[in-house]
Amino acid sequence: MTFITKKKSRRPQLGPMERARRQANYIRLLAFLVAAMILIAGLNLNLFPELYMLGVAGLLIYPMSAQGLLFLFDKQDRPTKMVHQLLMQADAMVIGLVCALLHFSLVPAMVLLIIVHANAVSSGGLKPWLMNILMTGVGALLMGWVLDFKVLPPQQTPVLLSVISMLGLGIYVGASSAFARLQARYLQQAQELVRHQQKQAVDMSRKLAKYLPPQVWGSIFSGKRDAKLGTQRKRLTVFFSDIKGFSAISEELPLATLTKMLNTYLSEMTRIALRHGGTIDKFIGDAVMVFFGDPKSAGAQEDAYRCVLMAIEMQEQMKLLRQRWAHEGIEHKLEIRIGINTGYATVGNFGTDSRMDYTILGTDVNLASRLESACRPGGVLISEATQELVKDRIQCRNMGDIQVKGFNRPIPVFEALGAKRDSGAKNRYVSAQTAGFGMHIDLERIRNFDKNTILRTLAHCATDLKQDKLVEVDYESEGFSLHVESHTLKKRDREKVIEMMGRAAKKVQTEVRV
Repeated sequence: MTFITKKKSRRPQLGPMERARRQANYIRLLAFLVAAMILIAGLNLNLFPELYMLGVAGLLIYPMSAQGLLFLFDKQDRPTKMVHQLLMQADAMVIGLVCALLHFSLVPAMVLLIIVHANAVSSGGLKPWLMNILMTGVGALLMGWVLDFKVLPPQQTPVLLSVISMLGLGIYVGASSAFARLQARYLQQAQELVRHQQKQAVDMSRKLAKYLPPQVWGSIFSGKRDAKLGTQRKRLTVFFSDIKGFSAISEELPLATLTKMLNTYLSEMTRIALRHGGTIDKFIGDAVMVFFGDPKSAGAQEDAYRCVLMAIEMQEQMKLLRQRWAHEGIEHKLEIRIGINTGYATVGNFGTDSRMDYTILGTDVNLASRLESACRPGGVLISEATQELVKDRIQCRNMGDIQVKGFNRPIPVFEALGAKRDSGAKNRYVSAQTAGFGMHIDLERIRNFDKNTILRTLAHCATDLKQDKLVEVDYESEGFSLHVESHTLKKRDREKVIEMMGRAAKKVQTEVRV
């Protein structure tokens, strides 16, 4: 015979604010118990008729009924603030009635008035307290009128009744103090809970933000953008890049090495894109898609300029990365191709209400992708529309017309070579490479505490090369990479290398601040 034991369901754990609210109800109940105790004491002293036992019963039934009303409203998810305020005034009226039942005996009446009005001041403030005074007066007048305003003179009030009243006041004050301490603790627990929940929300938002462009994430959290389906036509500058021959490289490299290399590459490209204000649309393997003009735009001309400047910086950064990877034993010469076009595209949230993607669509987007495919490794190929916007600040070379897939007419294209001297853009890169020598510098990324080490390294290498000493240096730090093998360095290049290291040291000395 099998017996099935039904487990009792665990009661849900109450939150700190709910516990504080319940404690407040207990204190309220205690106030009426004190009033009932004083009235019973008066009955036992034969000060009042036995009919007053009905008043005792009322003092016990009333707070329980009020508590039931609050529970009912709370269960039905109705607002209880107004109910609390009404019950506070009803409490004052009931206490006024009790004062009349006690024949306005001085000490007991004063004790009850102190209890009810102290509660009103602590719970509601000045206006509810003044209303409490009025309602107490109304209750006292009503019951006083029924009882012909019987008054018990102080000299006729038994000492025992006064003692019991003061004892009741002491119990109420003690319980209220304990409640205030508990309430402070519950409030602290509630604050800690809120801080914990806020921290969880922040941590979660940071994790989710990694799957969205920072501009989009920021606009959603600021309330400027809503997560709903919708698109619009805008003039954008679109960027595409990929690594030449990446598929073949991925088959030759170990998975761990490939993963590390790809993550390093994408991290560096992302850093540069965000610094220039680009919106990263997506990563497709080694391919990167970025656009300028939404959700924020600095104007079509400035958007195009920032995009091209970003692309040039990415190509410069690749020189540093190639040297780093070479030191790590990756012999493949990794080069990226970049295509840029400016035109009108549809941008916004595509998909469904449950799953959407913030991206761009259009013929001009496709053209940027085609230009990337047609670009030489290490170059930046831009369309005529983009060149017209940046030609005053970017040095461009006309590459003629090319035929690309999906377009019937030839497409005029240009190669972006670098920022013009009078464009206002600082040349932050120093780069040179030949047999036995490689040096790549990003002046903005060199850390202050590496400056002196870099200067000493350049000085020692230059001195040793001048003295025809054997030099083998393989040094790398943030924003700086130097590789020298004097035995493979050609004699005709030696003077140029020494001169270049001198110029590099001067730039580091003057432009990197300690």
